[in-house]
Amino acid sequence: MSQAREGVVVVGGGILGTMHAVFAVRAGATVVHLDRHRHAREASVRNFGRLLVSGRPAGAELALALRARELWAQVGRDVPATGFWPNGSVTVVSSEAELKVLEAAVAALRRRAGPVVARCREVRRLNPGLRGEFLAGLHCSRDAAVESSHATCSDPCGSG
Repeated sequence: MSQAREGVVVVGGGILGTMHAVFAVRAGATVVHLDRHRHAREASVRNFGRLLVSGRPAGAELALALRARELWAQVGRDVPATGFWPNGSVTVVSSEAELKVLEAAVAALRRRAGPVVARCREVRRLNPGLRGEFLAGLHCSRDAAVESSHATCSDPCGSG
């Protein structure tokens, strides 16, 4: 006699719903994964698929953000079709006042998440697609993204 598997319904095909579906399958559950569209195309809680480690206060919140990034890196290695991009983030500033705020934020965060202020030339090297005028940018190498349009795949756990 076979043992019945638990059933789970996950609503939402963005990065949060996909992560829940992946780990429910890995835990042995039968999963029905639903989204309002045939393929994921919306952003999870409007975060545009960003996994933001930068700016998190030391302690439980930073530890949780780092763990989420670690889990997504694992899923990305196991199933490249999920669209995990360990590409960091760049936030640009265009005025001296914004630059002062950015530098103060970096001074407060440096020991935790490793963000650095990059001048214009370095920012353009990090993200050649940036256009327009700006002075500098905040580069956070630990940030990542999951392309929600790629996140839902037919076999998110590679189980065949």
